[in-house]
Amino acid sequence: MPRGIPNKKITEEKPQIPQPTPPLPPPEGTIQISKAEWDKMQEQIKMLTAVADKGRMFNYESQQASLNKKPMKVNLSVYNDKYIIGWKTNKDQLVYHPTTGATVGEQQEYEITLISKDGVISTALINSYKLFSDARYDKRVECEVIGKTENYNGEIEFEVLLPDGQKVKLSSRFIN
Repeated sequence: MPRGIPNKKITEEKPQIPQPTPPLPPPEGTIQISKAEWDKMQEQIKMLTAVADKGRMFNYESQQASLNKKPMKVNLSVYNDKYIIGWKTNKDQLVYHPTTGATVGEQQEYEITLISKDGVISTALINSYKLFSDARYDKRVECEVIGKTENYNGEIEFEVLLPDGQKVKLSSRFIN
């Protein structure tokens, strides 16, 4: 032992080497393949599509489309927390200037048919086109069509499932 150094063991400190973290597993539902395998599969798909019978491919795609068909959705207007299921024009008259005879305005009155969330059907009168337009387009809800028929006049009617679970039959004129 060298002089002047107390009796202590001399130890060398080795630097800590960080251990590599293991790779994360792929997300569930995914597979991992090499790029070469992917390219080979893409070439096979391309070749099979090129030599396939176009009529059979069309039939297959049509069948798949009908199996994966999404339900038809329509928009229904909401007025005073009730759904508008119909309307009619009661009055639509032009207003003329008394001396010149020029058109200065219109008098309009609309009757709208409403259904409440508890199934009660009522009507409301609206006295201008602007208010009627606001009632029809300001607030709308999306509803699912569960049936479609054609009446004896050739008009299309939809059976619609309202957001509150009610089913109602409507003329195509009163939706969207």
